[in-house]
Amino acid sequence: MMKINSQCRDCGSPDLYKFLDLGNQPLANSFLKSDDLKKQEPRYPLEGYFCRSCNLAQLLHVVDKGELFRDYVYFSSGMPKVSPHWKSYAEEIIGNFLHPRDLVVEVGSNDGILLRFFKDFKFRILGVDPAENIARVATEAGIPTIADFFSEATAKDIFQKYGPAKAIMANNVFAHIDDHHDFCKGVGALLDERGVLVIEAPYLIDMFENLAYDTIYHEHLSYLSVLPLTKLFQKHNLEIFDVKIVSAQGQSLRLFVGRQGEHSVGRAVHDFIKKELEMGLHQERSYDALANRIEHSKNQLQKLLNGLKKQNKKIAAYGAPAKGNTLLNYCKIGSDVLDYALEDLPSKQGFYTPGMHIPVVTRDFAAKNQPDYYLLLAWNYMRPILDKEQEFIKKGGRFIMPIGDDIKIIGDTRN
Repeated sequence: MMKINSQCRDCGSPDLYKFLDLGNQPLANSFLKSDDLKKQEPRYPLEGYFCRSCNLAQLLHVVDKGELFRDYVYFSSGMPKVSPHWKSYAEEIIGNFLHPRDLVVEVGSNDGILLRFFKDFKFRILGVDPAENIARVATEAGIPTIADFFSEATAKDIFQKYGPAKAIMANNVFAHIDDHHDFCKGVGALLDERGVLVIEAPYLIDMFENLAYDTIYHEHLSYLSVLPLTKLFQKHNLEIFDVKIVSAQGQSLRLFVGRQGEHSVGRAVHDFIKKELEMGLHQERSYDALANRIEHSKNQLQKLLNGLKKQNKKIAAYGAPAKGNTLLNYCKIGSDVLDYALEDLPSKQGFYTPGMHIPVVTRDFAAKNQPDYYLLLAWNYMRPILDKEQEFIKKGGRFIMPIGDDIKIIGDTRN
């Protein structure tokens, strides 16, 4: 099931400019069992649009959210180096905004890795996540979680049962939402007068600065920057009062939003908008240039991989993230190039990647079948991965950074 928007999801303008076409792609998290390989996979257009009115970058093809999220394979707790990120995140919210026994609600709470820190400090907590399998795991682990999508109706139910939330958090989820206005109405119904909404999501600037186009997939309906979000929140008597960059998932925005006039608006908000305007994020020609760079990067990567295969080099993928499947399908990198994808998340092991059908294997398998090169699909965790794989590098193993204006081999003294 899919619908196609004809208007901008934030401002309602029909003045939308198509700047990027990554082809018809399968859903990035629809990993396959061996029995499914001969079946026809659903594919959907993956096209980037720019709103000339409010400047929101977005997808117009919207896949049914139940199909995307009801049975999910991503568990936050399984990702490398993620706990210190959530710990410092929780400490920041607790130190700046909360008092004992305040209610903390997380939208898209996954398995509750962040809410555990608030629970340890005796705050009342509640998760909201549509993935029934993950919500069940979280609840069984002592993190009460509603298995549903966050909406105005859900927010009103929570308010009736628990009272107002002093903090609402939405991490790597706001970009997944088609109806931003319903989300904002939900925040308005649930947030305490002096409460804070904290949104963390990939920053559009990362795509321009680091060519991180693999963050484009069907779950990510919007590509966020401060200027269009400022306009959206104003419509709902909300305002961004602070903003910062965090590096847990490449360059991500962390936005602090409150009711209008309840918090002093910091200088950072103005500075971020100024930078976005200076980079031309409000001009369609900037997006045309981005699309040309993306195509050039694809051509470079294909040339490098083809050259290595002609030298009979063994190549595997490191990681099987959703973003990697965008790249594999766009660049047409299949099992004729990659022997396997090494993945530490048990929920993906034993499956095959969507579209390109790369087998996802355990670390034990990879240790017995080491390649000459790893294609670093999980590039956003590059530093901990390189630290972890020093033995592989010392033996002559190399990593290929698959995105950027210049495709690099890491570990090779020539680079």
